[in-house]
Amino acid sequence: MNKQAAESVADVLNSALPGLTAQERRAALYLRDHYPVAGLDPLARLARASGVSSQTILRLTAKLGFSNYRDLQDRLRGEVSSERSSPLARIVARGPTAADGDWLAGYAGKMADNVNTAFSMVVREDFEAAARALADRKRPMLAVGGRFTQPLARYLVRHLEIVRGGVEEIGSISATWPDRLIDVDRRSIVVVYDVRRYAPDVVAFAEIAAQQGATVILFTDSRAAPVSHFASQVFVAPTDSAGAWDSLSALFALTEAMIARVTELEGGGTTERLGRLENIRARLLGNNAP
Repeated sequence: MNKQAAESVADVLNSALPGLTAQERRAALYLRDHYPVAGLDPLARLARASGVSSQTILRLTAKLGFSNYRDLQDRLRGEVSSERSSPLARIVARGPTAADGDWLAGYAGKMADNVNTAFSMVVREDFEAAARALADRKRPMLAVGGRFTQPLARYLVRHLEIVRGGVEEIGSISATWPDRLIDVDRRSIVVVYDVRRYAPDVVAFAEIAAQQGATVILFTDSRAAPVSHFASQVFVAPTDSAGAWDSLSALFALTEAMIARVTELEGGGTTERLGRLENIRARLLGNNAP
């Protein structure tokens, strides 16, 4: 149960997949793909919808570490309630911080735990698939984020426009987004950053992009995030911190890892591109080139 306390049900589910039987895995994948709504259905309905027996659902529940199906549902309801809560509510719930001890060391320790947890939850096949897609210069890429995550989208774009080109940060003015969506098709990659309280316009952008055939790659704080329903790959990072505000440091670390891997996959293409870029920079800016 300690693992459950640190991770969402979806994250526990993902970690358990390798040790499941074929029928249990079938139910687990259905629950993951219809998360969290499917897990809030009555047991018999979930079994019927996923094509397994009720006993299989109960065995899966036990392997996830829950004493019974109701226990699992209580956790799911708690997650939904937590994700809908406001920052003010979380601050009040956290209460005052103790004055003793090394506060900064405690904060740093929590950030390190977040990064370690985020990397441990990455499905390696998904990471490689996303990196290969992002390294393909023939595929145009758009990146979008929410109120606090837009800087992460911008950071990704600033690097990949050097590495491969053909990338665009669509910006925070959603009234201009239809102008970008009009050209999105099956060649396109849309990278989405979205954490609670999930931005409706970002969710709608991802949904429309997916409907038009784009590959959607999501960086978020939970596999229950709405955009996960439309994403080909989902990368989850904890955002809890020792302070009053959520932290994006683990998402930032995953982004840097993705940038590094895409650069490696680009290989000689990146080296040649950087050489040309430096030449243009010197000609344009001279000795003032940064």
